[in-house]
Amino acid sequence: MIDKFFENLSELPFLSLLADSKIGLEKEALRVDKNGTISLKMHPSIFGSALTNKYITTDYSESLIEVVTPPCDSHKEALNYLENIIGFIYRGLDEEYLWPASMPCIIAGDKSIPIAYYGTSNAARMKTTYRRGLGNRYGRVMQVISGIHFNYSFSNKFWESYKDYKNKQTTIRDFKSEQYFCISRNLLRNDWLIAYLFGCSPAVCKSYLSGKKTKMESFDEYTYYERYATSLRMGDIGYQNNKEEDMGVHVDYNSLENYSNSLDKAIKTESKEYQKIGVHSDGYYKQINANTLQIENEYYSSVRPKSDSSLKTRPSVALKKSGVEYIELRSIDNNIFSNSGIDLCQMHFIELLIIHSLFGGESEISENEYYDIKNNLKKVAHDGRNKKLKLKLAGKEIEINLAVEKILIEIMKIAKILDKFSNTKKYQDCVKEQEKKLHNNDILPSNLVINEMQNKNYSFYELCMDNIWKQKDYFHNMKENKDIIRILEKETGESILRRKKLEIDCKESYEDYINNYFSDQ
Repeated sequence: MIDKFFENLSELPFLSLLADSKIGLEKEALRVDKNGTISLKMHPSIFGSALTNKYITTDYSESLIEVVTPPCDSHKEALNYLENIIGFIYRGLDEEYLWPASMPCIIAGDKSIPIAYYGTSNAARMKTTYRRGLGNRYGRVMQVISGIHFNYSFSNKFWESYKDYKNKQTTIRDFKSEQYFCISRNLLRNDWLIAYLFGCSPAVCKSYLSGKKTKMESFDEYTYYERYATSLRMGDIGYQNNKEEDMGVHVDYNSLENYSNSLDKAIKTESKEYQKIGVHSDGYYKQINANTLQIENEYYSSVRPKSDSSLKTRPSVALKKSGVEYIELRSIDNNIFSNSGIDLCQMHFIELLIIHSLFGGESEISENEYYDIKNNLKKVAHDGRNKKLKLKLAGKEIEINLAVEKILIEIMKIAKILDKFSNTKKYQDCVKEQEKKLHNNDILPSNLVINEMQNKNYSFYELCMDNIWKQKDYFHNMKENKDIIRILEKETGESILRRKKLEIDCKESYEDYINNYFSDQ
């Protein structure tokens, strides 16, 4: 499909409009003390309200900070925004630091992990109840794995031009949604490539498993690892939805309608297993409900089609109302060796992979392929640096090096065209960097982690602590963007006012609020 499509691609008008795309980043990181132990302090008030701050919030835990950039016009702008927010955070922390890895720091079981608190409004209570439910269903330890999300949207002018090229007789909203779901399916098919090229979690502190049995090897007294692992975060010990009995979730990406309906079904179908937990007992809510999913966001997927964020309704309902506005890729590990967890070269490559996914065909995912996709990602997560590893792609087994080489050849064709329009070599250069990894596994981030641990006789913990000090110094000494800092300071104050307003305006009961949330309005 790609080869045929590219015969006259450089002459097509919509390609110049790719420059109008928007990029956003989200980064999660645990707050830790000087010993690398998860912080038990509340989310610092200097950052405003975690419930309503657009740029600095919390994820599962009170100690798990989430940084969110706005949609930006370029990769450089998005990365600059991300770094300035992290710098702002570092200047506001009191003898605390941000853990640089995706796999968590020293933890002493579930009880050592504080669930995020957002206030007394109904929206705040629901967010905390949801997190309590996650802990009761899957355990809290799994919830403090962190990562980076890459948000990407094509401009409306691009979609209009591309729609004309495709000669589609449909609304622009429906066309966008249809194409974003094509992208989603192809990203899922090739998501193993992200784990292979950028996975940076081949090892983990033994405290993460809390004494549970494992097939992983001991690297040393404090560290488990797998010899050829790339991203344990995306493997069996990472965040996932259970598949046993009535707890499994199979979401259909073959259309917006199917996707929304399958998510909607999961949040409305009772689970016998989760009923055993109970919903409200001992004077508090243990989960929002006892259904297969409490809410749509509980479904973990590395790719999420997202609707207009301003719509105050459930994701599956919002998608049906407004269609898809952007794509969120969630499978990116925090790179321990990068101050911000991600760099420009990686961002350029991910954009190329998204564009490749747009032009890579519109075939649906069959039941068999669905399981092949999941198995491919799991194989690469645990065994990706094994050159003998075989993946099952399009129903056929292929050695991983050949599969990587094939995709890189296709992506290079896109890179050359984007460089032609931008009069640079940045896209081709970033593909060449990935080609180097193909020919020399030693420079894969996952291999760098293991090599660094071996060469310095470090545990995983010691490697992370070594990089904590480097990153702290970088962000304390970086030259801040005063315009961004003013925006962050303004948002801090305004977020507190918005939270107070929600608490003052809270008229309905919590039970009514929950019922109204799940109505299809």
